[in-house]
Amino acid sequence: MSPSPQTPVSHRSRAHDAPPRIPPFWHRLNAFFLFPFQPRPLTYAVFLSLCALAVMVSPLIGVFAVIGILLATARYSFKVAAMASTGVLNSSDYDSARSDPAWTNLPWKFLGVLMVHGLFIAMLASVGEGLGLMGNLISSLVLPATLMVLIQTCSFRSAINPAELLRAMSAVGMPYLLLCVFMLLLSLGMPVAWGLLLPLAPKGLIAPVMAFVAVYFSWVTASMVGYVMFQNHENLDIDLVQDPTNELVPNGQGARRAGPNPEVRVRDAQVADLIRDGQIKDAYDLAYDWQRASPESLPDQRRYHRVLLLTADKKDTLTWFTQKYIQTLLKEHKGQDALQVYGATLAKAPDLTLESAELTLTLAELAWKAMDHKLALALLKGFDKRYPRDASVPKAYELIARVLHQGLGRTDQALAVYRAMAKLHPLHPSTKEAAWLLRDHTGDLPTSAA
Repeated sequence: MSPSPQTPVSHRSRAHDAPPRIPPFWHRLNAFFLFPFQPRPLTYAVFLSLCALAVMVSPLIGVFAVIGILLATARYSFKVAAMASTGVLNSSDYDSARSDPAWTNLPWKFLGVLMVHGLFIAMLASVGEGLGLMGNLISSLVLPATLMVLIQTCSFRSAINPAELLRAMSAVGMPYLLLCVFMLLLSLGMPVAWGLLLPLAPKGLIAPVMAFVAVYFSWVTASMVGYVMFQNHENLDIDLVQDPTNELVPNGQGARRAGPNPEVRVRDAQVADLIRDGQIKDAYDLAYDWQRASPESLPDQRRYHRVLLLTADKKDTLTWFTQKYIQTLLKEHKGQDALQVYGATLAKAPDLTLESAELTLTLAELAWKAMDHKLALALLKGFDKRYPRDASVPKAYELIARVLHQGLGRTDQALAVYRAMAKLHPLHPSTKEAAWLLRDHTGDLPTSAA
């Protein structure tokens, strides 16, 4: 059954209901191919295509026009995929849904990932032609997972982290291979479409036609990747904006689109309207009342936290509520969201200090797994002074040593941390773990510390 409007869209609430029946992505192919023809994407695609006429003005202007079109297309592609991953499948719903500013930089990060892939393939090809072909195959296989990780974490390091890529692949399961096949077919379809359309196009419209085809296939691919993430949102730990049981309901012939969760969407729209009108206090009062009435509702907590970030006189409330919100997110196994909430609050309140040692260590471990070494160290800085009697201090020391040694290559500093551990907690399992971690570098340490 579908949760009531007062019930948050969470794993916990769905545990007692029938699993949401989201149609597999291969049943939704028509929707992906039709997405670019929705009014907003179509208008934007036509505009970008007309910009391609600039190539006829001069070669220099044409180069800048092509770069601009590619960048705009890529940015909108990531937005489409990110929105779809949270259940927002129709472009008309984008205004009332959240939009992360970090998405703007995803095309550059993806370009960096492709450069890493290119270096990897070149290194293998230098050894042998067969290895080069294998490198190309591996790059093609991990490309969908790379997009998923990049969309979910907005982290370049995570997007080249094999553990994160394998996590995304395993979350999708065997259908991941089918996704790779469809993405390959889409990449082959673009030149085929060019070959069919360009002979029919007037000479003056060749550039716009080429641009429109490129934009079209990019957004079809983005729509499909985002939907696959939406389909596997529980395995990927994605916090939905729309309830899947409301978004898609199978019928005898296939699936029909239902309206979004009305309560959540109406509330988001009300607060967004107030903020756009500069009525921050009214937006705060509204969001506060809703989260107070439903303290376990993730959408209400999410909305309230975002309004708090916009208020200038609620810094203490922001730091207190952030800890409560992070704890709720962690209970729902939404670690990446918890890290993003912490980072957003830290930018607003640089002196943010979490009251719980366990919470601090958990976030630091999540940051380490996401390869955000700077954030992990920031969380653990002064851990022993903030929580002097806490039993997790040795474990925090061990994580600091691990981040310094394995993550940043600062082995000398990691050894200094290990020396402190050996002195203060000589028999603790974390000290033994740190000794094993640094076993190739501890030969010059005293015997008592080894």
